[in-house]
Amino acid sequence: MAMATATVMATEADCVDWRARRLPHPLSGILARPVAASAPARLVWRVLTVALGCFGLAASAHAEWRFASSAGISETFTSDVSAGVNGNSDFVTAVNGALAISGTGARVHLNGTIGGSAYFYANESQNNSFAPSVALSGNVEAIEHFLFVDAQAYVSQTFLSPFGPQPGNAVNTTANRYTSQTYSISPYIRGAIPGTKMTYNVRDDNIWTLSNTYGNSSLAVPGTYFNQLYGSIGTPVAPWGWTAEYTRSQYEPSQRDTVGSYTIQVARGIAIYQYDPQLQVSARGGYEKDQFPLTGSQSVIYGVGLQWLPSDRTQATGFWEHRFFGASYSAQISHRLPRTALAANFFRGITSYPQNALSIPVGANVATFVDAAFATRIPDPAERALAVQQFVAQAGLPATLATPVNIFATTVQLQTGGSASAVLIGVRNSLAFNVFYTKTEAISGKGTVLPPALQFGQDTTQAGGGVSFSHRLSGMTSLTASATYSTTRSNTTTGAFANARSNNGYLNLGLSTQLGPRTTGSFGANYTRYLPNGDIAFQSTSSYSISAAVNHNF
Repeated sequence: MAMATATVMATEADCVDWRARRLPHPLSGILARPVAASAPARLVWRVLTVALGCFGLAASAHAEWRFASSAGISETFTSDVSAGVNGNSDFVTAVNGALAISGTGARVHLNGTIGGSAYFYANESQNNSFAPSVALSGNVEAIEHFLFVDAQAYVSQTFLSPFGPQPGNAVNTTANRYTSQTYSISPYIRGAIPGTKMTYNVRDDNIWTLSNTYGNSSLAVPGTYFNQLYGSIGTPVAPWGWTAEYTRSQYEPSQRDTVGSYTIQVARGIAIYQYDPQLQVSARGGYEKDQFPLTGSQSVIYGVGLQWLPSDRTQATGFWEHRFFGASYSAQISHRLPRTALAANFFRGITSYPQNALSIPVGANVATFVDAAFATRIPDPAERALAVQQFVAQAGLPATLATPVNIFATTVQLQTGGSASAVLIGVRNSLAFNVFYTKTEAISGKGTVLPPALQFGQDTTQAGGGVSFSHRLSGMTSLTASATYSTTRSNTTTGAFANARSNNGYLNLGLSTQLGPRTTGSFGANYTRYLPNGDIAFQSTSSYSISAAVNHNF
């Protein structure tokens, strides 16, 4: 592990220059259908200056940067490179590297990993590919106690359609896999109005998604942009309090898409009462105006909220509202112990492709749950972040748990679902698991579900889960086992995806041992299975792989 201290200079005047820039970006079509050309969509780079300049404000307090890097090589034999499509076996060499970053200062924080794997096929060199992987999040206090900037970047390989094959092993090629890039920048200000008890908060969330083809025959989805402007003002709860807020959300499906943008505006007032130190209740009411490309609506909203915090380790929060599409709700329950982290989430509401692209990897990140389990024993965030990264690598736990496939859509979607996740850490055993359920429907501005002819395969229900187990056989050797399963079905009986069904399963068994103080060797075998049925013009596929790898931590 290497340590370094970095200092960069920038002025606060530079940091608060929020002049917008709108730049065109070339985009490709989705599937085999070319996207109709139209006037370029407006991707708002209003915070580019903030993102670059504000990181220089780390100079006000020297940040301590910590790095942990690793590199490895593996050799894999797979019975079928394309997981059953052509029946060709092959040997695949993979070279990978990763860099873990943790930076903490008085006014700057950055944590995450950057890595990638290069795959080389002995017989089918046309499948040679590179798989980048990025998971970074940071925060800068640009102007002390006033202006802040959050930023996130996620790059990973994901699947285009939940109906297609989803091999758990990256050496198995499929046209259903592509490289997804999600970036977000969120400048915000917060403070108190002098002479009063009122506080305010103004936040501008910007999410961009880009994508690249992966492998020899994969596809890529068009780029998208989502913006949400949020402002609030309110008073502390003692025991009564109130908050007035305004939210404007805009989704631009793609630069060349002729459908247009979706804009949803909500003005809401919330009256809050602190019943006791653990229980808080609230009443919600307001008005919303929604404008979709072909339809729109205006309506009153109303609802209730609840927050229950029985201890600093347990919390339950949520709300229910009546919206233009009917019931909207969100509930989160979490509990942690020194070696355990549990969480459950239930929701119904409108969302978009870029919002899901940002939230899905975060919600299923194993490191997040391990971090919660380590919070009591390792209070320092930077020290804990590195401890989490090292533990996940040594235990052989996956980076993410099973999640639903984020379906690209040019429409705003109505999603109903839930998930439950847990990480349990023992002296010799570690267990991580996740289950999920998501029902997705495309809706109009009136709140009604679009007919099957306009759904384009979006009206689906996905369910599944995964489990990963690690057992330390000795001080040097660990056994790992994991399994994932997901099923997808169409909720329509007419149209191109009528009665479509698919099932994807993956099993993996591995053994890892310490070859040296910083070097690990591993051996593993896995099996993947894809079973389509109904109106899907694909055949069932399966394959197995055997691999050996060596990894070194610097």
